[in-house]
Amino acid sequence: MNYFFDQHFHVMNIAHPNLLSFFSSLDTGLPDLITSGALSPSYILTAKNRKGPILLNRMTNTLTTFEQSIGKTLVLMEKDLMGAFPSHEEGTLRPEHPYIRDGKMHMRNQVYDKLAMCPLLMDFSSNQLRKESLYYPIPKEQKILDYVRDTLEGFDYYAKQHPQGLFEFFPFLGINPPVHSLDFIKELLDTYVIKDRKNKKGSQRFYGVKFYPPLGYDPWPADEHEQKKVTLIYEFCATHDIPIMTHCDDQGFRGVPAKEAWKYTAPSSYKPVLARFPTLSIDFAHYGWQYNQLQKNPLTMISSLANKVPDSPWFHELVELMHLYPNIYADVSFSGTNPEFYELLFNYLQSMDEEKRRTIAERTMFGTDFSVNLMKVESYTSYYRTFENSPFSDEEIHDFVHTNPIRFMRFE
Repeated sequence: MNYFFDQHFHVMNIAHPNLLSFFSSLDTGLPDLITSGALSPSYILTAKNRKGPILLNRMTNTLTTFEQSIGKTLVLMEKDLMGAFPSHEEGTLRPEHPYIRDGKMHMRNQVYDKLAMCPLLMDFSSNQLRKESLYYPIPKEQKILDYVRDTLEGFDYYAKQHPQGLFEFFPFLGINPPVHSLDFIKELLDTYVIKDRKNKKGSQRFYGVKFYPPLGYDPWPADEHEQKKVTLIYEFCATHDIPIMTHCDDQGFRGVPAKEAWKYTAPSSYKPVLARFPTLSIDFAHYGWQYNQLQKNPLTMISSLANKVPDSPWFHELVELMHLYPNIYADVSFSGTNPEFYELLFNYLQSMDEEKRRTIAERTMFGTDFSVNLMKVESYTSYYRTFENSPFSDEEIHDFVHTNPIRFMRFE
């Protein structure tokens, strides 16, 4: 099967995120929000977004996907790639022909039989939290179980609505170890994650595990009990060849203060994990992009600007891990909303010697971060078009959407 992979996207409704946890993380209010870099002009509030009604339209467009069922959003995504919706933004990139046409997916000079869709579930579960500043305690919630149920129902709805559709689903199960017991984590893995792809059982419909450090997940905690939890997951993934996806930019939804989230999210936080489990297959999402200028070395920034290559320290930490370990990958999700990102990545690859360039190119994957990416692009289709217009060759594009994810997902 000739698959085209969207290795990173999200579908959820308004009931799935833990908004209480997010707002409780903003202990210092606006100063913490400013420190985090969320208001950086390169993140959401770009020069284009600030023009007229565009930002409001983008926010409304994003919330539209949260106000409907997961199944309806999946149908909407495929219809978008089929050219069902006209553009309403001047200057928005659009393909000459719909990407899905004649029963196939088209990208550059390649034709694909199916789209391998990898929705990432985030574990928004939380412990009961008593804060002195709040009148009522924040309740303990196991939100991941309802999210799993709604996602599987969404797949079934899509199959009924689009029986001849091109989407095939390979979801990742979100787990946030600090808020669960060891037994509950073991039950999640045994119940939902596929151990043997030739012998799937019951609800085992998840192909990978999703971590989201800004919710409070430390990849290698000092606490012995917490370390047992993460070790259980790593051993499970190593034993059964289960790929891992971890969030890796300095923005996004948070459950802890910004500086704590950065500490856990940095690629270097996985060094003790990889020292113990060197063959783990891990995708560092968003290519380690950093929007907060406070985290960057001014001298490095000047050099990067002059050479038009990435200036994010996490990007370079991630590349270092690629050269040290055989199964470290990165995806272009959300970062690819900005065409300049592709230019910087392309220039960086061109600056490498052949062996190093090949290593990085073979570990790069396409992902969209839908529907979060709608804050910066008009549509699912326009994100694809930005990617298609990138300076990479047809062969490299094919590797990013097919060859590399096939290897990462252990489908070889």
